[in-house]
Amino acid sequence: MNRTLKSMAFTTLIMAYSSNAWACPMCKYALEASDAPEPKAYMISILFMMGMISALFLSVGVLLWWVSKQEKMALTAAGYQHLFDNAGSQPYLAKAKAEH
Repeated sequence: MNRTLKSMAFTTLIMAYSSNAWACPMCKYALEASDAPEPKAYMISILFMMGMISALFLSVGVLLWWVSKQEKMALTAAGYQHLFDNAGSQPYLAKAKAEH
């Protein structure tokens, strides 16, 4: 109980102290009215957020590509190359086999 009370008090103190954290959807326009450096910092923070999301998606995509490449190499080395030569990945083979 004491630990919960302390953490709640700490969170309340931090939230009350940092009034800039209570930003509204129109804070961009509110910040542009002043000559302070906050508007430029706000715009740069948006770029960082977009960059982080892009980097996250890019890294997940590269990881999935690399894992599939490693899996294909492992299956080929184990003698399962026929899995990649099936009609599911090469439909023209199904037509050729059906004609024979």
